[in-house]
Amino acid sequence: MELRQLTYFIEVARLNNFTRAAERLSIAQPALSQQIGNLEQELGVKLFKRTGRGVTLTEAGEQFYLGAERTLAEAQKAKDSVKEFINYPHGNIMAGALESLVQTRLPKLLVEFGKEYPGIKVFLRENTTEPLLDALKKGELDLALAHTLDVKYSPNLMNIVTPKGVCSKPLYQDELVLAVAKGHPLENRKTISINDLREESFVSFKKGSGIRSQLIAACLSEGFEPLIAYECASPRTLVAEKLGVSVLPRLMAESPGPSISVLTLDPPLSRWVSVFYCEGRYLSPCAKIFLSFVEKYLVSEMED
Repeated sequence: MELRQLTYFIEVARLNNFTRAAERLSIAQPALSQQIGNLEQELGVKLFKRTGRGVTLTEAGEQFYLGAERTLAEAQKAKDSVKEFINYPHGNIMAGALESLVQTRLPKLLVEFGKEYPGIKVFLRENTTEPLLDALKKGELDLALAHTLDVKYSPNLMNIVTPKGVCSKPLYQDELVLAVAKGHPLENRKTISINDLREESFVSFKKGSGIRSQLIAACLSEGFEPLIAYECASPRTLVAEKLGVSVLPRLMAESPGPSISVLTLDPPLSRWVSVFYCEGRYLSPCAKIFLSFVEKYLVSEMED
């Protein structure tokens, strides 16, 4: 058994597809299939079962997957240990982040991180919660900063499910507010309830967004489904053009940009932002340093 075979096996298991795994590994699909076949022959068990759209792990495959990840993690750890990493941290990280974070908290965080660890390069993938967690599970990200679902609304939050094997640490809580255009009939209200928004059109984040799911859940709990007229990564811009109202994190709503009015929701809504990573999967020294920095920076920022 070779480490290469374990790498191939894990990629197929993460993607549930031989073709996509072969593309990711930059090898021909027949060669990948042959290596997996050799591995199954050596082990004496079938690791995958074919489905209509790809493959899934057998019971034996699921058990082998856990050991394979641990073995590759130890191999990578051994490689890192000979790089004198502690004396001069260097390497690359692939991190995922919510669109709202990229527009508010992350720029300053990345600047400060770059000053302290100039040898570590952070590559950022911006998206909503659902695709970020999917990419994390597939091994495309080292970690992800995403929306933690509020258990209060979980019965109606059907679009987002945290993948099996993904765990998280809460970082901070964001107040959610209502953003309306200047001159909107609701502009002079100090507070507003979700129930008062039955007749409004909404500008929302894209599907897969935790805030979008939380908005839908809050509206459903009041007996109506919100009319989402537009969806985009920056709802505030469309709100300012009077294309609808939007539920946003307060920091995002009050950041510099097109002029809007911000109303407090009563009862209040909030969202937790957490850092997600795969349980048992190896985190490189770079990723561990970035994870520790993110935790300290965001928590201290909220306490200031």
